[in-house]
Amino acid sequence: MFYLSAPYPLLQTTSVLPNPQFGDAESLRVTVTRKLTMNGVRRTYIKRHDGRRRLQWTFRLTRAKALEVRAFIYSYSASTVRVTDHNGRIWLGNFVSNPFEFDTPTKGVQTIQLEFEGVEQ
Repeated sequence: MFYLSAPYPLLQTTSVLPNPQFGDAESLRVTVTRKLTMNGVRRTYIKRHDGRRRLQWTFRLTRAKALEVRAFIYSYSASTVRVTDHNGRIWLGNFVSNPFEFDTPTKGVQTIQLEFEGVEQ
């Protein structure tokens, strides 16, 4: 199961979601900057963001559950969110994608792709 809880640290609301679809993604947050000095030497700087990672999940939900997730996102999009993913890992961070788009591939079923940036606890 997949749990969304907010606002952190005083959790008021928890939403339980089914496991995400296959193909969830995880990547490090790193910024690469290239500089050229006055004498023509090229320098590359890598800035790490303190172990922050960007996670991406795609969920297939019923209409009722999609409305619940939409209300959760609108209520806590500016707050710190605690996510317990389907692998049992706990993440603290924020939702990144804006606007959140719900797709309706078949009647009564909606899909949403959540992008989350946070730190594993």
